[in-house]
Amino acid sequence: MSLTTYGSKSSSSMLVRRGVSLQRPLQFAIMAGDFLLILLSYVAANQIRRKFMATLAERELSVGVALLVATAFVAIAFFRGCYDNHNLANTSWQLRKASSVWLLSLAILAFSAFLLRSTAELSRITIVLFAAAGLVGLGAHRAIWRLALNSSFARRHSVKRRVVLISGEPLDFTSSRFKDLRKNGFQVVRHFVLDATLKSDDAAIERELTTIIRISRTASADEFLLAFNWNDLPLFQHLSQCLRQVPNPVRLLPDFEIADLVSRPFVPIGGSVAIEIQRAPLSVSERALKRGVDIGLASFGLLFLAPLLVMTALLVKLDSPGSIIFRQTRRGFNGGLFDIWKFRSMTVSENGSEIKQASKQDARVTRIGRILRKTSIDELPQLWNVLRGEMSLVGPRPHALAHDNYYDQMIGNYACRRHVKPGLTGWAQVNGLRGETPTIDLMKKRVEFDVWYVTNWSIWLDIRIMIRTVVTLSGQDVY
Repeated sequence: MSLTTYGSKSSSSMLVRRGVSLQRPLQFAIMAGDFLLILLSYVAANQIRRKFMATLAERELSVGVALLVATAFVAIAFFRGCYDNHNLANTSWQLRKASSVWLLSLAILAFSAFLLRSTAELSRITIVLFAAAGLVGLGAHRAIWRLALNSSFARRHSVKRRVVLISGEPLDFTSSRFKDLRKNGFQVVRHFVLDATLKSDDAAIERELTTIIRISRTASADEFLLAFNWNDLPLFQHLSQCLRQVPNPVRLLPDFEIADLVSRPFVPIGGSVAIEIQRAPLSVSERALKRGVDIGLASFGLLFLAPLLVMTALLVKLDSPGSIIFRQTRRGFNGGLFDIWKFRSMTVSENGSEIKQASKQDARVTRIGRILRKTSIDELPQLWNVLRGEMSLVGPRPHALAHDNYYDQMIGNYACRRHVKPGLTGWAQVNGLRGETPTIDLMKKRVEFDVWYVTNWSIWLDIRIMIRTVVTLSGQDVY
């Protein structure tokens, strides 16, 4: 067994007590800040209405409205973990949670007013101003706390969790996971590496563990971290049993394979638990939500872009002989065939068993076609495919049948892309994998992003992809 020591060896029981005593005041301070901020938002909303809209005959809102909303928000946010220490520095998560809890708190206000038959007493203008001010204020409050927690002063004075680390092999303390540990207040005060020759000797392991526990007690350790890989799971189970003699928390710091497994959803089956390795196609409610977004945005897009579509059609017709719309057979959801629509951008209309991908400076691309492909205007007719239900606004990009047949044989998980409808844009495209894929490695990377999208789908991910597509589209050069 080898031993590596980090940090000071001095006893720190006072530090442990101080750590417990400082964590709760921090949570109470943020909770109190939210409560007071909501009250101030109400006061500000009421003052704005009185100053700028005094001519309107609106009733004066009771301060009880703000107290009800503030109490509901703080209580719900507390039970959803918004004030937990490990969540305070995650700004994006905090903003999402705060927004949803704020809307739920306002819904509770509306429901309470309905039950008490006092909806007529509520000032609609003040409520709208209150809702907007509260949302902005809560978001700013979290951004300020994030800056405060990340400041050099906070890092110098933050209370550290004194950790004893046990591993089956030497570790790289410059890796991202150990940077995350230090960033979140975990201080490795002792590191024990178990000798490989001891792993099959239970008695030797227990003797070494007795030594580890004795040294850890003198270091006033707060908890134990066990860093093992998939092959060392039997050793981890034995160690976790032996560590039951100490009152400290014992946690597993997993490698990539274990971390990927435990991050997946758990499904209870009677008294057993199953891990979801691959999610099923979207549920009925998820498909309905995604379809509703597709129909609404595609309809709006076709109406809003109608002048551009007409002008593009005329330019394609005048630029070169041939049809305006190019149709090509593609595979959609579950391998079903459909004809994808595009503005014709090339002098050929290939749809056979052999199709050559367009490349940079491809002689087959027309003058207008080069502009259309660069700006992705040639893809706009696919809004019609979306309305017909053959495609979605967001999903893995469909490939020509010739390419599908080829990559199906070359890439093992290629078919997983068809677990959802193909899209006008996708997770791979907004991560730089657009246009030509001349090598198998590039296509494998695209497939990895597509499969990740299928596994992690949410409506918020779709919205994020659409926003990133609009932001980055004009700067891309696609052929």
